[in-house]
Amino acid sequence: MRIFYVCPDVAEPSGGIKRLYTHVELLRENGYDAYIMHVKKGFKLHWFDSQAPIVYPEDSPLSSFDSKDTFVIPEGHPLVMKQFKTLPVKKVVIALNPAHVFQSMPVGENWKNYGINWVMANNKTIKDFIQWSMGIKNIHVIESSVDHSMFYYKPDMKNRQVAYIKKKDTLTPLVENILKSKDASFHELAFTAIENLNIQDYAQVLRESKIYLTTSAFEGFPRSIIEAMACGCICIGFHGIGGKDYIIESGRQQNFVLAESMNFIDLSKKLAELVEMIKHKDPRVGVIRQNALATAAGFSPESEKKSILEFWRTFFETES
Repeated sequence: MRIFYVCPDVAEPSGGIKRLYTHVELLRENGYDAYIMHVKKGFKLHWFDSQAPIVYPEDSPLSSFDSKDTFVIPEGHPLVMKQFKTLPVKKVVIALNPAHVFQSMPVGENWKNYGINWVMANNKTIKDFIQWSMGIKNIHVIESSVDHSMFYYKPDMKNRQVAYIKKKDTLTPLVENILKSKDASFHELAFTAIENLNIQDYAQVLRESKIYLTTSAFEGFPRSIIEAMACGCICIGFHGIGGKDYIIESGRQQNFVLAESMNFIDLSKKLAELVEMIKHKDPRVGVIRQNALATAAGFSPESEKKSILEFWRTFFETES
């Protein structure tokens, strides 16, 4: 009874790929025979350390698998799902981003056409979307977590710095230009693009930044926002759809400064206001930060482990 997580051969840092490795690590720690499967022989990641064992199709031809084996396929790979359709193996989709679900899907098809009846979803938003669009019933929300030994708040480390992840960014250079053209007081504000860093250096940038800016329009579970919250950053930008599950934009529990999606004017104004609030030590900033820290604290490794093990226990009990 083996479990294989099919993983894209993408070398650059990715929260989704990290998530696949985390699942395999947790499953092996709890007695499951689980593996990461990369396509290209010898492909390995170098931006974080993992004990998850890797297998390659070259060493294990698909014909060598049977009904006792289960393959977990990421949501954006319908061609892989089709490839596994006729094999006598069990199949599960892990859905991390709603934008990828139909991106490569042939018109008129969905996962049920490929024999997919089980789905792990990043959050309730994705779960509801897949149930509505495909009619699949066995969809389970899998919790995520933050490594609080790496992502933590240390006030004396903070600089007058706005961090953002370049790969997912759509508007930050424009917003920076607007603010620094508007007023010379913003010239000292550093905008730091996070790109191709190992996970330790990425965490350090967040620990050193006062503000985290996110302009991605499509997210499943914006893990970087939670990690920035855990580092005491004031997070501002768009919810990206998936962030709606935990972002609170106003009231006593506000943990995020929300701008209208893709509205760079609204975002620029709100960022300028936030910078002034931080500069003048507005007490509202402290409230947002404390609420954000409390939000991040709720994403514990224990809750992630529990949800993953519950899914697989339910899956195998039902399938047997």
